Amino acid sequence: MKRKAIGLLNRIQFIDLAQAVTVSSAARKGWLRRYLHRALNGGKFPSYRYFRAAIPTIYGVARGLDPSPPVGRGELERYVKAACKGIDEGINVDAALTLFDVVRPRGYAAYDHPARNLALGLNRTAAIGLQHELVKDDELIFQFAYPRRERLDDHTIKVLLSIIHHAYAVGDREAAVVELADLSCDFETVESRRDRLPKVRSPRIVRLSRDDLISLDDLAPEVQSVHDLLLELGDEPDPS
Repeated sequence: MKRKAIGLLNRIQFIDLAQAVTVSSAARKGWLRRYLHRALNGGKFPSYRYFRAAIPTIYGVARGLDPSPPVGRGELERYVKAACKGIDEGINVDAALTLFDVVRPRGYAAYDHPARNLALGLNRTAAIGLQHELVKDDELIFQFAYPRRERLDDHTIKVLLSIIHHAYAVGDREAAVVELADLSCDFETVESRRDRLPKVRSPRIVRLSRDDLISLDDLAPEVQSVHDLLLELGDEPDPS
């Protein structure tokens, strides 16, 4: 199980990392054990990689002197479908079109930005994968698109945006704000479950002020704990 644990450690998704951080220290090991066993048992984690690859296209990232106009909604749908080749097509197309409908009317100017990792210690980083920056009304924005249908709780969102802030709002971009383009559905209610209502995405843009973010001193030990626990779990015997 050690090899699988190290593999997950190297490629744990940013969103899953943030969720693990929000789990209490007493319950975190059990949460990660279930996460690891799911991978060991061949559990398939639905992938939004085609949506991720389309993000620059969705935002209409401007590159140099390229005069090409941003693609339209229909062209975007065809592009994502072709990229998926039938693999996780429904969730990727749905997320891409939802993000398109949220961000295009806002009139952002979008530009490439190198992906950044948050350093957590010797040979330890938190990979984020955000590769664009937005400008609107002279304001610089780092906006992370969250494509899953499950709505995150407020504390997980705070962890996500805090990690992004500490990794990206540095140097000459120190004044940048951080946002979450949340493409999830509303939390289920007793009434919606009883009536078996469809899970319809309810997108929103979430922004936190600098005062609401978690300090790096408080955040780093919690993220480090996730890494250490995954390595520790790797020494356990494989589940029968």
